[in-house]
Amino acid sequence: MKRFFKVSLMLGAAAVLLSSCNCYKKMTKKVDDVNITANPAVLSLKGNTVSTDVTVDFPAKYYNKKAVLKITPVLVFEDGEIVGTPKYVQGEKVKDNYTTIAKKQGGTYTQTITFPYDERADLSTLELRVEAKCAKGKRSEFTPIAVIPIAEGISTIQKMACNTASMSIMPDNFKRVTTISQEAEIMYLINRSNVRKGELTKDQIKMFEDFVKEYANKDRATLGNVYAKGYASPDGPVGFNDKLSKERSETGSAAIKKELEGVIDDSKYDIAAYGEDWEGFKELVAASDIKDKDLILQVLAMYDNPVKRDQEIKNMSSVFEVLAEEILPQLRRTKLQADVDIEGRTDAEIKAALAGNVDVLSEEEMLYAATLVDDSDAKIKAYKAAATKYNSARGYNNMGVILAQTGKIDEAKQAIEKAATLSRDAAISNNLGVLALISGDTAKAKSYVSSLNTADSRQTMGLINLAEGKYAEATKTLTGYNLAVAEVLNGNLSKAKSLLASEKCAKADYLKAVIDMREGNADGAIANLKSAVAKDPSLKEKAAKDVEFSKLFGTTEFLAL
Repeated sequence: MKRFFKVSLMLGAAAVLLSSCNCYKKMTKKVDDVNITANPAVLSLKGNTVSTDVTVDFPAKYYNKKAVLKITPVLVFEDGEIVGTPKYVQGEKVKDNYTTIAKKQGGTYTQTITFPYDERADLSTLELRVEAKCAKGKRSEFTPIAVIPIAEGISTIQKMACNTASMSIMPDNFKRVTTISQEAEIMYLINRSNVRKGELTKDQIKMFEDFVKEYANKDRATLGNVYAKGYASPDGPVGFNDKLSKERSETGSAAIKKELEGVIDDSKYDIAAYGEDWEGFKELVAASDIKDKDLILQVLAMYDNPVKRDQEIKNMSSVFEVLAEEILPQLRRTKLQADVDIEGRTDAEIKAALAGNVDVLSEEEMLYAATLVDDSDAKIKAYKAAATKYNSARGYNNMGVILAQTGKIDEAKQAIEKAATLSRDAAISNNLGVLALISGDTAKAKSYVSSLNTADSRQTMGLINLAEGKYAEATKTLTGYNLAVAEVLNGNLSKAKSLLASEKCAKADYLKAVIDMREGNADGAIANLKSAVAKDPSLKEKAAKDVEFSKLFGTTEFLAL
């Protein structure tokens, strides 16, 4: 394991002194009098950069009036280094435009040092490489005089956010019991209630009878009542039509009962009289091309009283004849209706099909099957089956979510992009935003989710703010574990701990260990790390390179993990 060397906050800890005569010779001998601090002493990832504020305090009577220092921050790690922007300081007799340090009073400067984030530098040392020269003379070229380590490692708490937590699973519409219906109509002559023989030979009546016969005793099917609903056209006395509609329901029920004799019990038949069918009248008129139909509909809207309605419509002599020929005859009827409840497969049967021949399931059953299992591969199998057999947008989307959650980002992207060609559902747009965020493209992520207003998209927006280093803003929409991450980054350790109290995943235990270290509780950190790596062994490698645990490096307890 690579170890950090102890960070010194004083110039000269690693100074290479020059013995030759020059303007900065005495400065190098008294370099321990110069104080350097880095705040924070452990760099933190924020957005896509890491930074710290370095303050250098030169004491009185230290700085040579003719000397110039070039102080370059360099982030050094095992496989390379990143060189930052140098800072120049000068003595009082130097005629340049650098920060001037007075000899008599001394002086101080603060420099914000920023580097682009490179994950190779998670274990690293931030050092200042100091070069000196004299304004004039033999030492007028910069010469290295010291290398000073001032900060160690990069805290990457921001990267601990679970981006896939805000991905959207599109719901199934599975119902254990579904209801199917069949309808037919027996038509009557004006003011009559007898069933004409020809009515019972119609195709729709035969289809109705076949439906009832098929489901009367079918496995997993429950036939409900056979309804006979009588109606009258609204063109006569109300009392007469009420009686007429009742008679029609009775004769219609008797006729169909005779046709289905022996198929179902008499108790299954149910009659109801609905009188004048004004709703049916309105629907037929609205769907017709009758002249002045808008005026007829206006009359219906203006008057609730059926007698007044009938009178006003009959007053429209120009259209009433058409109504009498085309609309009213269609309302003189008994409407037959039969409902059947179909019981679907049980959970056990669906799970068995998923484990075996998943193709026997319907699309909704496949989508539902995925919710019955915890194994990611089984979930993917169910969603993939729905996607391939039914070209299901939900199947492709949900498969992509599980693939992303298992780290297969490229496959997830292919699946969700396919879903996007089949549907414009907000869930799919949100998931494309999450994938863009995972790839590091926050601008693209915003383009997908900024116009959405779903619970998941608000979580995604919080994760985008987190990735951009806008931690306070992120707390407004994040919840649960991800909110705890944001609160740690905001320095609200107590609130983060309360949020993590109910979280049991490996990452939550790991974050608890980080909080313990920041609070000086090494024993608590070890205990939470043990729990974390027991749940997710891959976290061992992360912990071994995590600067948050640098104080534990080399300890027996830490090495035992």
